[in-house]
Amino acid sequence: MRNLKTVRAISVGAATAFLIAAVMMLASGPSMANPAMAQKTGQACAKCHSAPPALNDYGKKYKESGK
Repeated sequence: MRNLKTVRAISVGAATAFLIAAVMMLASGPSMANPAMAQKTGQACAKCHSAPPALNDYGKKYKESGK
């Protein structure tokens, strides 16, 4: 049988995980995904984005070229 300290530790861990998940969901904003560029160019989103919406070097150069 589990002792009381183990049960409390599991409960605290579960509550902490729940709170972290809740904060992450509430803090995240709406997605601004727009697949039009990927469809236009035939490339995957990852070609220009490292972690959307952030552009990688290739994406920055593409944006600067005005295409």
